[in-house]
Parts: sequence; structure tokens; C-alpha cells
Amino acid sequence: MRALIVAILMLSLASSLEQYPNLKTQVGQPCASSGYTKIVSFDVEPWPPVISEGSTITIKAEFTKPNTGVRDITIGTLVNFQTWTYQYFDVGQMFPQNSIQTFQYDIFAPNSIGNYVIQVTINGVDIPPTIDACWAYSFSFS
Repeated sequence: MRALIVAILMLSLASSLEQYPNLKTQVGQPCASSGYTKIVSFDVEPWPPVISEGSTITIKAEFTKPNTGVRDITIGTLVNFQTWTYQYFDVGQMFPQNSIQTFQYDIFAPNSIGNYVIQVTINGVDIPPTIDACWAYSFSFS
């Protein structure tokens, strides 16, 4: 089962690299969003993550619509494809169209063996809330 999941993720990543050639050195792939914001680069340092050590996530995002607001950035961690946990980072800002902003956050790597999927969302200020950009990556500790 693990081999099947890894194969699917690798095929998705290969497809993503064809669509986003400037991201060939980046970690992960885009996921479903409104498209109001475009992630132009996404990096995790160190890569791959080290068990029980911190990682720094750096996101460069382009705001493609006028007067785009960001309420927060959410980092969700799926553990062994069963349980999600979330970290929320308040932004509370409006950004002009076509501007590129950099967001950087320190997170802790899990401290136990298993499979992990990290999903990062840039959430708009709209009511109801929208996911304006999304990025996901995965790794395993064995």
C-alpha cells in the first residue's frame, strides 16, 4: 500500500513539474485553491526533514487579483493518513495586484516514525473564507 501511495505522489509531482517548470528545485506540488494567489516558489529547509528537528518553510506568492487579502496561513499535518493537526499563522493584510510577497515560518518536524503529508494554505479574508493558494508535500520517517 505504501508503495502505491508513493507511486501516485511521484506521478503527481512529475505532472506538476511539467506545469510549473520554474519549480523543479522546489519541494511538493500545488493543490486545489481559488487561484487568487499563485505560489511561485516553495522551499523546506532542511530537505528532507530530520526527525525531531525544526524546518523552515519559505513561500513566495504572487497576488493575481486586485486587493487580495490574506487572513492567515494554515499548515496542516496529516499523520499516517489518519489524523490532521493544524498550525495557524495570522497575516491580516491586503496586497496589491501582481505583488510578490515572501512568507517564512519555522515548524517542528514530527518526533515519531511514520508517513506525513504537509498542506500549506494561504487563506483569504472573504466570507465565507477561501483557500487562495495551496501547496502540499510529503515525507516519511522510518
